[in-house]
Amino acid sequence: MSRRGWLTVLAAGLLFLVLAGGLIWRALSVDRAAPLDPTQIRLQSATMLDDERPLPPFELVREGGHFANSDLMGRWTLLFFGYTFCPDICPTALHLLKELRSRLAERAVVLPQVVMVSVDPRDDPQTLSRYTSAFDPDFIGATADDAGLAPLVQHLGVYYLRHDRDGKPDYAVDHSAAIYLIDPRGHLQAVFPAPQTLSAMLQDVLAVVR
Repeated sequence: MSRRGWLTVLAAGLLFLVLAGGLIWRALSVDRAAPLDPTQIRLQSATMLDDERPLPPFELVREGGHFANSDLMGRWTLLFFGYTFCPDICPTALHLLKELRSRLAERAVVLPQVVMVSVDPRDDPQTLSRYTSAFDPDFIGATADDAGLAPLVQHLGVYYLRHDRDGKPDYAVDHSAAIYLIDPRGHLQAVFPAPQTLSAMLQDVLAVVR
């Protein structure tokens, strides 16, 4: 092959390498920018659901107003169900969520709002506000009667049972201990089953909340 022929082959080879490199770099850039596939997120404790359906219309009462679907829009929400007379599960959950928000703040992550929904008619909005504020002033306490709770309870699969048949005022309430992560569209994104741990929950929230 003549010298001109070798130069032509060499130039074509270099052009091919440049084009191939550009395509590879572009592919990697697109991959980095693409949203995470929920099925590819590896979680320690949460169950990833990414529900296509929004939460059904609901309206709860809180101190100074109401809490409804519109209050979920544009922010992440950690939601759980309980009652203020709860001796263990609810105070443990609120303390955990307080610590979780503190760890997220250290990492400059936008903090999810925390909402405790009471399933106990003894909890009026003022009582709930005092109770949740004792853990964090930003925590929200809301409630409703059974009919008002039904849309959320049925959609999320929440269980509760009041032991109030004998008429005693200090009855207990059995209830689900899961914590639900609601995305900024008002869709159920993930469920943290009990028992929750701070380290696992922190890692999972960081993986999902972006």
